[in-house]
Amino acid sequence: MTKKEYLIKILENLEPIWDSASALKKVVEQGALWDDALDTLINAVESGIHSAKSEISRLKMKKWLDALERMKQMEKQSELQDEKELAELDNLINDF
Repeated sequence: MTKKEYLIKILENLEPIWDSASALKKVVEQGALWDDALDTLINAVESGIHSAKSEISRLKMKKWLDALERMKQMEKQSELQDEKELAELDNLINDF
């Protein structure tokens, strides 16, 4: 699942408890967004937690924010693995 797909899924789940989720979801769905733009939208979701109207809403949004954080960590691990594999390929090429 891509960062964009994951963000859409999270925003869909936040729609019943966060007024801005629908608008943000439309932006994500309609645009070809770079990672920086997706990160900005993720930050908007994080900020939305503080504007939640009730404690239950805040707790639900926190759950989805935790899921976003896990996604970021998985993405970082994937990038590190990619870099490691590229370095290994470079070494193989240089050995010839």
